Amino acid sequence: MNGRRAAALVTALVVVVAVAVALSAWRPWDPVPDALRAAVHDAAAVPGVVSTELTTYEVTQRDAKDGDVARADVTVVLDPGLAPDTARRAAERAHDVLAAAQVDGVRSLSLDTTVRAGTPRTVHGITVYPLTAWVADDGDATSVADAYRLWRAGATSVSGASADAADGDALVALARASADAGLTASLATADGAVQYDAYQAVPDVPAVRLAVASSRRPGVEITSFAASMEPRLSVALSVPAASAQARALVRWLDDPARASGLGRPVAYTLSEPGFATLVDGWVGDVAPPEPAEHTVPLPDGVAAWPDVDAPACTGADLRLALSAPDAAAGSRYLAVLARNVSGSPCALDGTPGLVFRDAAGDAQPDVTLAPSAPGVVPGRVVVPPGERARASLQWGAMSTALDPDVTTTVDVVPVPDAEAVSLTPKVPGVGPVDLDVLDGATVRVSPWVQAAEGWS
Repeated sequence: MNGRRAAALVTALVVVVAVAVALSAWRPWDPVPDALRAAVHDAAAVPGVVSTELTTYEVTQRDAKDGDVARADVTVVLDPGLAPDTARRAAERAHDVLAAAQVDGVRSLSLDTTVRAGTPRTVHGITVYPLTAWVADDGDATSVADAYRLWRAGATSVSGASADAADGDALVALARASADAGLTASLATADGAVQYDAYQAVPDVPAVRLAVASSRRPGVEITSFAASMEPRLSVALSVPAASAQARALVRWLDDPARASGLGRPVAYTLSEPGFATLVDGWVGDVAPPEPAEHTVPLPDGVAAWPDVDAPACTGADLRLALSAPDAAAGSRYLAVLARNVSGSPCALDGTPGLVFRDAAGDAQPDVTLAPSAPGVVPGRVVVPPGERARASLQWGAMSTALDPDVTTTVDVVPVPDAEAVSLTPKVPGVGPVDLDVLDGATVRVSPWVQAAEGWS
């Protein structure tokens, strides 16, 4: 009896070991292909790379016949002592190694490569690096070099084209260094008391200096400067708008000396605690002339598409998408992208129709769609086959504390009589995100324009 029991136990043990070995090779709960694991390992051996980590891998579309569609997020940690261009080359080489992975059964692998550097710290349970940048889909890591340049110019932390400085004086110095190097950067003090949104342009040093000087006035809590086509200094007061300190600030802002060096009229807005009362004016009491009607100009150095004879685009001619949402200095940004998939040129002339919907599919009430800037009117844009037009959206940050019904999808009607297309905002490496376009929001919408690098 004991002999039979011992033999049975031995047999059971052999079976358990065999199953364990089989499962360790099969790993049904671990879908990461060995080829991708090997590529992540090899990328860590690139000179200048400290470590690599595969943070996400998922198959987004199953297709047994033609091959699956998958996405992967990889973090590449670089040596913080690298020179900017050396860091760029290291990031590009690591990305190339990852992109070259040949995964069996996968015909398309979307790769998001996040680059980090510096000594990390833990904030609310999340590991935060002082430098974060991203490699573009085409493998270009210029943004990594720019992030290193901002860091070396005195930034305490850098995330893409946003950088923090220790205090107001350091912020002005960082703005000057960024402008001298031709770097597009939005800036802020580490405590958030001063914020400068460069609107994807080189910082305007006099504007940063004005924002810092405003933050030091009595009764001021936060100042932010938005360097958009309609630049504005926003000041959050810690005192009532009718107080002596607020009135003194208005007189200070209206002084013509404040406009020195700005180069163009700048609006200002003062808000008291609770945003109950707003005071508007113009820095230096210099208001702009009424703008003449004009179309949106292209960035410098960008050649316009040929204005050939072409029919109007239809909804079927266009494949729509949303850019990743962006935020800075109390403003939110998003772009609607329309790619011409018709195979021949077609023309856009107008502004897309938009409906913002919550998770229940209900339209956000009382949303106002306003022109992107005074005087801007639509212009005819002939979109070559395969190219993309874009319409830019901007709105002020809204609190979701009292209105949690955030926007989860955006219905876009690209041209009149086209069917609405429902689009979900997403951030690479994160997935779907919500928008704080809530009841009563005002969203500024640009006409369709030629998509190009350098757009704000």
